[in-house]
Parts: sequence; C-alpha cells; structure tokens
Amino acid sequence: MGTHAVTVNNFSFWYGNFQALNKLTFNIPAMQITALIGPSGCGKSTFIKCLNRINERGGTAKWSGSIQVFGHDIYHPINSLPEIRKNVGMVFQKPNPLPLSVYENVVFGIKTHSANHKKDYLDGMVEDALKKVGMWTELKDRLDRPAIALSLEKQQKLCIARLLPLKPKLLLLDEPCSALDPKGTQAVEELIRELRSHYTIIIVTHSMAQAKRVSDETMFMYMGELIEHGPTTQIFNAAKIPRTSQYIEGRFG
Repeated sequence: MGTHAVTVNNFSFWYGNFQALNKLTFNIPAMQITALIGPSGCGKSTFIKCLNRINERGGTAKWSGSIQVFGHDIYHPINSLPEIRKNVGMVFQKPNPLPLSVYENVVFGIKTHSANHKKDYLDGMVEDALKKVGMWTELKDRLDRPAIALSLEKQQKLCIARLLPLKPKLLLLDEPCSALDPKGTQAVEELIRELRSHYTIIIVTHSMAQAKRVSDETMFMYMGELIEHGPTTQIFNAAKIPRTSQYIEGRFG
C-alpha cells in the first residue's frame, strides 16, 4: 500500500528515571492491523499510549526523538492534546463504558469536540456507529438502556463505537479481549477485522493465536526495544531473530 500511518524515529521514553522505550525507529502501515507482542513490561502498552500521549498524565514523563501520525509530529508543541486524542482513539483491556445510557456513551465524544448538538445529527451518529460495530439492530429500541447492563463483549464493542463518531484515523486496542470469554473474544476479533477496511489498527496482545488470526503485520518487543517487525506470516513461520521464535514458541515470557 505504501502509506505509513505511524513513523517513529529514534524515539525513547522515560517514566521518571525508568527508561521504558529505547531508540525505536520503524514505520507502521496505514489501513492494516499491526499486532504488538512481547512479554509483560516490554513496552507495548507504553508505546501505544505514546501515540495519543495519555501516559504523560503522571507528570514524570520525558522523551526524545519523534513520532509522526499521518505526517503530523504529535510531540510538536503546536499540536493540541485534544486534537491528537480525537484522531487517535484507544480501547483498553477492561471495558470502560461511562455510567450513562448506550446513546449518551456513543455521543459523549462528539458532544465534547463538536458544536453541533442537534438531535438529528447525534441520532445519525449513534445509528452509524452502532451499525459499524454490529449492534444497531439489537439496541435501536433500547438506546436509553444503561451501558453497564450490557455483557462485557457488548460493552467492549460499545467502547469502540464510542470512538467512531470522532472519525479517528488510528485505533489503538490494548488487550481488548483479555476480559472476555472465548465467544466474546471471537465476536470482538470479527469486529476488528471488519473495521480494518476503514481504520488503521494497532492491537497489543499476549495471545499469539490472536495476533496470528487478526493481524497483517506483527512487531515483537523486548525490554523496551523492537526486536523484529514484519508480515505476520513471516514472523510466525520464519522469524529472522532467534529470540522472536523463542518467544512465539513459549520458551520465555
């Protein structure tokens, strides 16, 4: 495809005195699913949080190098954090719907970022978002239902739907199925594959089977460094770095 969604150049990141990422340099393609794999604490979640800059909230963060998202240097002082987070949506391990109705969950972001709060406009946003995650038919007559009354699988789908009215360019999924049973995992994985034609997606996962099932490319990280990056079929079937194969085969981590 030739287009890069994310360009990382010599990027390092610290929490206080702890260096979590060390001189990362790579590109992530647009309109594909990229899986990040590696043992706990290797920097996967830290990296994707750098893409919407939410890991600066503790006040001790510092960094060097650069990250561009669709050509925009997200660490340049001219860029506003709300705009970055509008373009880079994130879904976390545990579903975190707001303690509001299904309807109010979906329109929450657009109400924050848009001046157009007309009901017809918001209604259209809700219908479109819920259709994209496959829940419109089920929920169209129950939009006033509390979001927390949904199953965990549907809560996670709703969290994805909540991002879509903002028209993000990049979706970050941090272990999105870790709280789900096998049936829920299958449903969310099917949704991720369906969204692939509309969004660039980066998924962090500890499940080698999940990375193999859903991703086009895979990145293996270890101790804050990128060890290997390539097409998923190559990484899983013919990795070039022995440590990559050792991790995939369960010999450590």
